[in-house]
Amino acid sequence: MVGEIPVLLIMKKPIVVSGDVSVYDVAKLMVEQDVPCVLVVCERPNHESIGVATDKDIIKRVLIKKLSPDKVKVEDISSGKLVTIPPNTTIDEALKIMNKYKTNELFIVDEGKIIGVITQEDLIKIAPEIISTLKELVNYLLQIIDEVTSEESSDKSKETRKIDQSKGDKKDSKPNVKKKKIMLIK
Repeated sequence: MVGEIPVLLIMKKPIVVSGDVSVYDVAKLMVEQDVPCVLVVCERPNHESIGVATDKDIIKRVLIKKLSPDKVKVEDISSGKLVTIPPNTTIDEALKIMNKYKTNELFIVDEGKIIGVITQEDLIKIAPEIISTLKELVNYLLQIIDEVTSEESSDKSKETRKIDQSKGDKKDSKPNVKKKKIMLIK
């Protein structure tokens, strides 16, 4: 089923920006690339930190506070909280992880490097395929139920005919009359 597909097959390459870029430029890039989040890399002496900035971060930390997006650096609003998963994680598992950690995006890490991102939007886009697969499964199961029910009905009909035939073998005429009445009731 679709839910067992590994995220590796549907992940996207993450958009990476420097922490000193303005929120305005990041928002513009997010719109152009049609992505809800970007990876933010902040160069510091002796280390590099990685965070994530989302469309919700821009709304909550800049727009609602009436700050100027062209004056705020993206590193000032980015979160260091990245939820990561391995590339062989299934779509079902990814959804459970998103719900558990209350996040809209998961970063795919292989050998210590971020190689991709998957978002709730990505999963929504494949939802029609999941629904289609489920419909096919339901139709298949209904077909099996119909076949089994039909076979059971046919078997009962055969048993009734055998019983009726065995009653007809008797010389007494009354059972034949009852048989005819039963046949009419059916």
